[in-house]
Amino acid sequence: MFQITEVLKKVPFFQALDQEAIHYVVDKLKYKAYQKEEVICHAGDPGDKMFIIINGQVKVAVYSPDNEENVIAHLGSGDHFGEMALLTGEPRSASVITTQAAEMFILDKTNFDEVIDRYPSITLSMGKVMSRRLRRILQKTSGTKARVTAVTGSLTDRSLADILKFCEINYLNGTLKLSQNGSTGIFEYERGELRQVQLGELPEDQALDEMLGWQNGTFSIEPYALEMDGLNGSVPTFEVETETAPETQPDASAETPDLDNILVVNNSVVVQKMLERALTQNRWDVHIVNTSEKAHHLAQLRKPGLIISGTKLPDGSGVDLLKELRRHSNAPFLFLTEDRNKALIQSQVKNYGNVFFTDSQAIPDILRTVQEIREQFGQ
Repeated sequence: MFQITEVLKKVPFFQALDQEAIHYVVDKLKYKAYQKEEVICHAGDPGDKMFIIINGQVKVAVYSPDNEENVIAHLGSGDHFGEMALLTGEPRSASVITTQAAEMFILDKTNFDEVIDRYPSITLSMGKVMSRRLRRILQKTSGTKARVTAVTGSLTDRSLADILKFCEINYLNGTLKLSQNGSTGIFEYERGELRQVQLGELPEDQALDEMLGWQNGTFSIEPYALEMDGLNGSVPTFEVETETAPETQPDASAETPDLDNILVVNNSVVVQKMLERALTQNRWDVHIVNTSEKAHHLAQLRKPGLIISGTKLPDGSGVDLLKELRRHSNAPFLFLTEDRNKALIQSQVKNYGNVFFTDSQAIPDILRTVQEIREQFGQ
């Protein structure tokens, strides 16, 4: 069964956290679904969020002045990006675009800073494991390693954090060497991931901690060019819902709904779990299903006072479900919408009463809308 905490444990710098800490981070996450070929961020955008891919796939690309695309990485389920920008405050160095429909957790800078303040050891872990990446195409070869020009400099001009940022941007596959007062530290990289840290006989964690404090000395980044085949896979398609005609519905002045009795209808296990966690914390009675058929059956059985539904379901749409339920209930119906589809859904259901919409699928936004519904009905 899907567990939100298991998604977080795939992120290397969260792996050392205990269960209490993991739950603390989970409470800070926001959820967002993306369609195929949707731009998540552009190069130059503020680096104010990190993303954890639950499922789907994205490409990381840079563009020339002539708008020629150079894809430097493909990321998929379990991968993450944007975390180093949160530490450095620098703008995005590349654009990220979905190549498949994708679901993601998002941790914004405010919540990230709160996590770091509470668990500062994460910062060291981030320096060690970096971002798990597919290797960048630096130079296609016939399968043999070819050394490219090393990048060298002084630690008085560049902090280690800046150097690690450089390694992340370039998806380093090679070594980073630091030297100070006769001591030499070595960082071994493979596929954009820091595999090993060496500084004399020190354990890795202590070696990293020691070098993070170096204020002078020199560094040398020696990458290797490796060939990487592109990733291909089947990509789901999406259909735009067509407008539907309204049908006769029960009298809106019927008895006051029991808004403590909530039915959630959503195909995403992620959304189901996050909503269940958030709603039950308010001691509301929550029932969750994933299809219109199950929702219709449970609605007749449980008579929910509030229905929360996604817009797309495996056996129909949220609009179809609303039409069906309106045959016998005028309970408030909340669509989980975002800017890109909100206007369309609103136009399809404009003749129905007690219909509400979210501005996003972020849990705080959903809870805020639920609370507004409760206030409207005096609960």
